[in-house]
Amino acid sequence: MSTARRLGWLLVALPVAASGCFDDPLSAPDAALDAALASRDRPAPLDRPDAGAPDRPDAPDVTAAPDVTAAPDVTTADLPEVGADLGPRCATSAECADGRLCGPDGRCAPCVPSDDRCPAAQHCDPSTLGCVPGCRSDEGCMATPRADGGAAPARCDVARHVCLDCDVDDDCPARSVCRMGQCMVGCNERRGCAPGEVCCTGSCVDVQADIANCGACERRCAVSNGVPACTAGVCGLEACTAGFADCNRSLADGCESDLQGDPARCGACDVSCPTPPGAGSIACGAGRCGYTCAAGMADCDGDSRNGCERAVSSDPGNCGRCGNACPARAGASVPRCTAGVCGYVCNAGRGDCDGATDNGCEVDVRTDLSHCGRCGAACVAPANATATCAAGRCGYACNDGYGDCDGDAANGCEVDLRTSIAHCGRCGGACMVSGGTPACVDGLCAIATCGGSFANCDGLSSNGCETDTRSAATHCGMCGRACPAAPHATAICVASACATRCSLPYGDCDGVASNGCETDTRTSVANCGRCGAACVTPGGTPGCSAGACVVAGCETGRGNCDGVAANGCETNFATSPSHCGACGAVGAELCDGRDNSCDGLVDNGCPTAIGGLAGFDYTSPEYGTGTTISTDASCAAGQVVRGIFGRVNGSFVTQLNVICGTAQISENRTTTPYRYAATVTGSTDVGTVGTAVGTVFRYVCPGDSVVTRIRGRASPYLYQFMLDCSTLSVTGNPGSLRVTATPAATSPAWGSANGGTFDYPCPTNASGSASVLRGLYGRSRRILTSIYTMSVGARCSVPSITVR
Repeated sequence: MSTARRLGWLLVALPVAASGCFDDPLSAPDAALDAALASRDRPAPLDRPDAGAPDRPDAPDVTAAPDVTAAPDVTTADLPEVGADLGPRCATSAECADGRLCGPDGRCAPCVPSDDRCPAAQHCDPSTLGCVPGCRSDEGCMATPRADGGAAPARCDVARHVCLDCDVDDDCPARSVCRMGQCMVGCNERRGCAPGEVCCTGSCVDVQADIANCGACERRCAVSNGVPACTAGVCGLEACTAGFADCNRSLADGCESDLQGDPARCGACDVSCPTPPGAGSIACGAGRCGYTCAAGMADCDGDSRNGCERAVSSDPGNCGRCGNACPARAGASVPRCTAGVCGYVCNAGRGDCDGATDNGCEVDVRTDLSHCGRCGAACVAPANATATCAAGRCGYACNDGYGDCDGDAANGCEVDLRTSIAHCGRCGGACMVSGGTPACVDGLCAIATCGGSFANCDGLSSNGCETDTRSAATHCGMCGRACPAAPHATAICVASACATRCSLPYGDCDGVASNGCETDTRTSVANCGRCGAACVTPGGTPGCSAGACVVAGCETGRGNCDGVAANGCETNFATSPSHCGACGAVGAELCDGRDNSCDGLVDNGCPTAIGGLAGFDYTSPEYGTGTTISTDASCAAGQVVRGIFGRVNGSFVTQLNVICGTAQISENRTTTPYRYAATVTGSTDVGTVGTAVGTVFRYVCPGDSVVTRIRGRASPYLYQFMLDCSTLSVTGNPGSLRVTATPAATSPAWGSANGGTFDYPCPTNASGSASVLRGLYGRSRRILTSIYTMSVGARCSVPSITVR
């Protein structure tokens, strides 16, 4: 028999042996073993924990260990019942019948612990000396299925008589560990979990969905007033508890909004209970908005849209409560409600002086002497007066001939207006007599006497002694004496004597009274503005206009340029640069032999010479292709190019040199302004570039013209050359002089019409002055035994101008 079959046989040997089928289990035929193995139930796998559960308890959800105290369900041999009457006494087991053994108490018993012969799945109970369920050896566990469904045989814990599944974790199947000898679903650092699960506190969990271990072990999802969720390892919200909502979309405070009682979110997140007009407070009950009226307010129309629309604390139509209207009273136009109690307000000028509500406001306090302005305020008449009540204010009316002039009601109408000079006819009507003494007669002012030189010439007492006979021209010295008039004058009286006062702008400059004010001071040069004020104008003729001295005219060559008459014609047009020839005219110097700028200098700033030709201001590009031999044919300092000479050999210009001269300025005074043309003197050949091969050519600019431009053809060799001549002159006025070049002639073209053209005119500088050619440069090349000019360039300079 194979080893596998022997192991399989051990699982069923005991029941078979107990049934007495075979004396030796290992002698059973293979067919019997196969039948026994086929008849056994195969162990079921351990249940996998439910990873999709929304919540897990803190303890691992594992299959409970089998009750180790329960006896295995095995087939046992026929044994006497525990507690049955024991057999006879014995000294040895040989004295006992029926396979019994002699127990420690000297009686025959089914078993004794010291010689336990109970079936392997049972053991001898020391207290009863009977076989009871519970293994006595590993053989007794052969037929007991493992709690975890494993195939390996269990072993017997002989101290507790229970079958154990394992000793270490490796004895258990995958996703289970050994705990107290039993294989249980779980994990540890050596026993891992299935893919997608993590071992957390001994249990395999899916941290992507387990709310107790969301994203990491022991990271429990919790939501206030709601059910949490774990999605992709992130805590979330599954649902809110009824009546709550997550209005701010924040998991931190969960379902924070109480939709049943929060007025800000009543029934829904976006519903905020409004505060109706007049409401003292708002509330939310069972998810519906409500409000309570403020103190003194009431909802009398039952319309929640306008809230507590009535102020029952002050509404006469709903005083204290809705519908309680206050009645109207006589003399009171509008009923009044104060603190919810009805009353009434008297009309302006009316008063309830008897306190009876039935007759309302019965008194006119505007005119009632006993209740003037208010109830009980009686008016009392002072001395010389009668009491009055007007517009609710007590007063009094003075009796005829009396007046209250001090405004003091205590002394009444204290003044007799018929005789009082200070209050004659009326309070404040003081009698004033200019130049005399006043009097009051029957309430009218009168003149008692006139004083000094004053007199009542018009006979009126209202203006008193109105005339001062010392100064009145119509009553000079006495009433009725009038002073006579004079030309351009007003008659006056001075110290009671007649005189005259000139009428402006006239004056009595000769002191003769008979001709009056004979002088018009507006136009008199001898008396301008006043008598004796004579006008004087240095360098000119004086005048008088509107009483002020003016300059009537200036001498020839002078002017009143500052507009001041006092210094006359102060400006000399011949010597004033700011007023050169006329006021405000600034002279510009011209080269004409005169002082045009009135600075005392003639032709200052006019040119005397040109020079400054020591360097080069402009250099043209190099035309043609030279090699290693540089060439230079430039005039000496102070000289300019006035011509050219060289040689031509076939198609090439083989030699090129310059002819230099000296330029000077020539002044031409035949016209004004003067003209300044340049003249050129001297003729110096400069340069012997190249070998004397070919036909000689020579060209000098005509007259006093000089070279200002070069042209020709080149590339790669110098094939052709020519030049342009211009005359030079100095143009412009002092301060803006410049050298001007005027085209005069063009030379012949030497060489052949090969290669590309070039053209370089000497430039004009920023001030407008032209530059002139002062030299040529280039490069030469040896061809066979001769040196040929291969390239050329121009060097130009701007002449400087020397002035007086």
